[in-house]
Amino acid sequence: MSSQNTSRPAKAVLDPGKARGLQRVTSHDGFFLICALDHLSDFQQLLAKDPSTVDYRMTVEAKLDLIRTLSPEVSAFLLDARFGLAQAILSRALPANIGMMASVEDEDYDHGPGERRTRFRTDWGTRRIKMIGADVCKLLWFYRPEAETAAHQRDVVAKLVEECAALSLPLVVEPIWYPLAGENPKSPEWRKRRVEGIIESALECERQGVDMLKVEFPGYVETEEGRAAAALACKELDAGVSVPWVILSAGVGYDAFKAQVQISCAAGASGFLAGRSIWRDAVSTHEPGARKAAAADAVRRLAELAAVTRAHGRPYAPALDGAALMKAVPEHWNRDWQA
Repeated sequence: MSSQNTSRPAKAVLDPGKARGLQRVTSHDGFFLICALDHLSDFQQLLAKDPSTVDYRMTVEAKLDLIRTLSPEVSAFLLDARFGLAQAILSRALPANIGMMASVEDEDYDHGPGERRTRFRTDWGTRRIKMIGADVCKLLWFYRPEAETAAHQRDVVAKLVEECAALSLPLVVEPIWYPLAGENPKSPEWRKRRVEGIIESALECERQGVDMLKVEFPGYVETEEGRAAAALACKELDAGVSVPWVILSAGVGYDAFKAQVQISCAAGASGFLAGRSIWRDAVSTHEPGARKAAAADAVRRLAELAAVTRAHGRPYAPALDGAALMKAVPEHWNRDWQA
């Protein structure tokens, strides 16, 4: 029996171009069942015992293999410009009925201590993301409101919101809370502040006018007490935003991530946008038979996560009719649209 979350629905996007983009990355019943494959050097490091032997072709072919294998269980893929987007299209590895998100940043997961600034990929941007046929633009966004970089980071989001609006391109932002110099991420105080920060960052994105959120799980699932606290934090996050939101995996173990998806969806999330927790073993296992089995496990994991999402999540499938539709799309609406 489904316990699907149908309380406060997320707002409808009234720009028809953006609405179509979001429709393209959701399932037929309105859920975001998205696999992230926009990883760069960290993906390459998994492909061989000696990462120095991994070249461009090996990386591309590994990503295309995953896309072909996982496509039956996803609504969309999140891909990168270097190893994924054009290659998936021109090889036809990406089926025509599967949506495509594109990351705009140039980031990996290796960072030194201290404040962080978003770094954009050279010769890439929102216009080219729209031109290649991507349905949604994604920004990885490091944010600490007390950091000296905070104003710069807010300006980054504001600029992208404006650019994407001009292109009728939906923007999903992925806020990342990170330790500043001298902070201990293992301390109870930091862990508590991180949960608060995840919620604060989501609310900041809401104020900036983003179309969708890809959020870190605001809590911990190691204990019953932790899961209960996380459920409250997810409800607080949901109450503060009117855009659809999904949970990211951050490379945690699969069982922990499945618990995070259930808790998040029960609070109002509309799905997941996850990578390593699903497919890491299928990439890092180097014996062909074992790799094939790991790939089958990745397919099974996606199917399980989809079932959890559908049982507990809130579908994002806003539709206008009657007077509301006439108000949003009056006759001759196209005269002024994006003029």
